[in-house]
Amino acid sequence: MKNAEIRLLKTIDMKRFLIAVFVLITLKGIAQTGSSPEQMQVMMKMLSLKNSLIAKDSVTLSGLLADDVTYGHTNGMIQTKAQLIRDVVSGVQDYKSIDPSDMNIRVFDHTAIVNMKSAVKMMFNNNLLELNMYVTLVWIEKGGEWKLEARQSVKL
Repeated sequence: MKNAEIRLLKTIDMKRFLIAVFVLITLKGIAQTGSSPEQMQVMMKMLSLKNSLIAKDSVTLSGLLADDVTYGHTNGMIQTKAQLIRDVVSGVQDYKSIDPSDMNIRVFDHTAIVNMKSAVKMMFNNNLLELNMYVTLVWIEKGGEWKLEARQSVKL
């Protein structure tokens, strides 16, 4: 292997390590709040969604989204699964950071509703956007897997 390839592999391994540490810290925090197993599962899906948007990971993103998802943005744009994945992977929507806060997860029969605030930095059509928003996400449990069915956000 060339030195550049070795450095890239070390960088990837470090990223995986840091993600694992973040997940463990998040799980410990959730467990201490008395959250249900379903809430913890949805929290992990939220973390995966965040990471896959930032990393432009189409495989993980595809697995998280329901086939008929509606993904709504603060500007009124609604995307399908295919549109969202295409725009994220191509860089039309280039997420730099997604920082959720005040997250509330309510679980019902095979349905979870997540309400939260989120600070997002992203490039959209080569324009820098720094958004503070309120987001509602609806997750449905299908075949033992939680899938994102709907997302809508409004500017704070």
